[in-house]
Amino acid sequence: MFFTCKQVSNHLSKADYDKLSPFSKFTLKFHVWICPVCGKYNRQVMKFQDMARIYRKKEEELLESNDPKNPHLGDATRRRLEETLENARNTPPKPEH
Repeated sequence: MFFTCKQVSNHLSKADYDKLSPFSKFTLKFHVWICPVCGKYNRQVMKFQDMARIYRKKEEELLESNDPKNPHLGDATRRRLEETLENARNTPPKPEH
């Protein structure tokens, strides 16, 4: 079974193609590779999904890391920033003279 252009676009817009079965993933990639109509667009969608997946993985690794050079915020700092932002939202702006 091979995918139609519409099925390829539906699969790529609804879910990450990496979660498809190996055969479905192969047929989807094959369609995108040979199809002059939807190939370029769907290759870009697949590339974007790959980049997003890599970004999510890197972000999770950084958040789980105990490295002191790690840029993630601790819980106390995050709470202080949230309180500061909430106070700023609730405080009316000062009139300018």
